[in-house]
Amino acid sequence: MDRIEKLKALQATPIDPEKDIALINQYAHKELTPEGVFCFPVNLCDNDVDRDIERFTKAALEKLTTLFVGKSGILDHRWSAEKQVARLYRCEVVEMSEKNSLGEPLIVLRGSAYMLRNEANKPLIEAIEGGIVKEVSVGCRVGKCTCSVCGKDLKLDWRTWTYQCETGHIKGEKYNGKQCVGELKEPQEAYEFSFVAVPAQRGAGVTKGAETLDDAVELFKAGDLSKAKPEDLKAIIQRSQMALAGNDERAERTKILTENQKFLEVKNHDTV
Repeated sequence: MDRIEKLKALQATPIDPEKDIALINQYAHKELTPEGVFCFPVNLCDNDVDRDIERFTKAALEKLTTLFVGKSGILDHRWSAEKQVARLYRCEVVEMSEKNSLGEPLIVLRGSAYMLRNEANKPLIEAIEGGIVKEVSVGCRVGKCTCSVCGKDLKLDWRTWTYQCETGHIKGEKYNGKQCVGELKEPQEAYEFSFVAVPAQRGAGVTKGAETLDDAVELFKAGDLSKAKPEDLKAIIQRSQMALAGNDERAERTKILTENQKFLEVKNHDTV
């Protein structure tokens, strides 16, 4: 899957730098002192259903504990040296006393991060301590997103701009009273956590790399299309042509595409 971003919140409980300074110094080129660092805990992500109608599995959260340790904390997902302001030095999976929206035990990936106490970071530290800056977003890449109803892979249908599995379940729809949720599995990489302004996950928020059409277009433009499947590229071209057409022509193209798809399904069935 492409890079995704999931958003959570900082925690108000302070961390004692005296106890963690040895862990912190593993990432420093010069020895730091407890007085020279500001430490804070952060809930990075969890197993609750977010506003993208997705959630991390427990196994995925456990894998992310090792992937996120040592990763940078940046501002607004802007990858530049001057925007690196913090670093994660410890991560753990914590089972909370409350339940998630599915009635299961809430499982949280919690990290501990540090920042240098200097003049450049002073405004951000004060904003964190004052409760002004509260949300963070994590950027990572997972191996797959599966349907919670049947376990099949969910993929984007460019014709309808919905995520569906081969069984026909659509993410967000209900089947026998159970909502189809995308389950994020097999984390491949963890990139960073970022201080952001607006949350999207329940309780704090979750945002996704392609949460909006504009985001998806930017990801598409930046991607290596040579690695895309030919059928996917054809579908993208068809959707692009439809977007440039008028409403009447767009409706006619949709009708033709639907009829062609039905014809191919019947033909494949007859061949079998």
